[in-house]
Amino acid sequence: MNNFRFDTNNYEFNTASPNAVYLLHGFSSTTYEVKQLAEFLSENGYHTIAKNLPGHGTDIDECNRVKFQDWFNFVKRDIAKLSSQSKKIFIIGNSMGAVLSLYVASLFPLNGFVVGGAVLKFKKYFSTYYLVPIIHRLIGAQTKNKVLTNNNMRFYGYDQYPLTALNEYRKMNKIILPLLKNISIPGLIIHSHADKTSIKENVDIMLENIKSKGIDTMFVNKAHHNMFDENPDQNLIFQKVLNFLNSN
Repeated sequence: MNNFRFDTNNYEFNTASPNAVYLLHGFSSTTYEVKQLAEFLSENGYHTIAKNLPGHGTDIDECNRVKFQDWFNFVKRDIAKLSSQSKKIFIIGNSMGAVLSLYVASLFPLNGFVVGGAVLKFKKYFSTYYLVPIIHRLIGAQTKNKVLTNNNMRFYGYDQYPLTALNEYRKMNKIILPLLKNISIPGLIIHSHADKTSIKENVDIMLENIKSKGIDTMFVNKAHHNMFDENPDQNLIFQKVLNFLNSN
């Protein structure tokens, strides 16, 4: 039985801390997938913020009306606000949230970034780069069950992929890829060999293009794509993230 994990809420914990962590969920998902990490980091001394991106935590139609610039502006506004009140700022993202984190890291002098399951290059290359730009005008969404057939797959957020929004994600990646060379802050890149969505090539793309010398990597074997939510490697991942934040 498929279980779509959905959360309409925004979260903010431990607001008294001067050290802030901004967490970003993935495409068509919600804050559900980063809430546990936000709680863990807040219990370990960090002010944590997790919000639903524009078009997320609502409905498919609203998601398909969003432009990738809306995601840019939403995140930049929040980071600018944190800059005026925080001693340290880190950004953490999963999947599309990881890509947005890289975008922010290329613009702001943050203290560090953490990305998990980044999707700068899509696994289904032909359908995403050649079919989606055409069919999204005819078919607004595609049921996730038809795309992901693994019976053990945990679905997050919407039960369909909003294809017009996916086309915006595709266009967004074209903007962000050339900006990776501008990232000079410390970073932690996490990849799971069990990830059915993010291919290992995404790690290679980041390592080849990000010029910062302070980049660390972590490879795990059992975590699913939503690696900051409950999974067999969660404790290892959480401790690695905390150690990275504490050391920067």
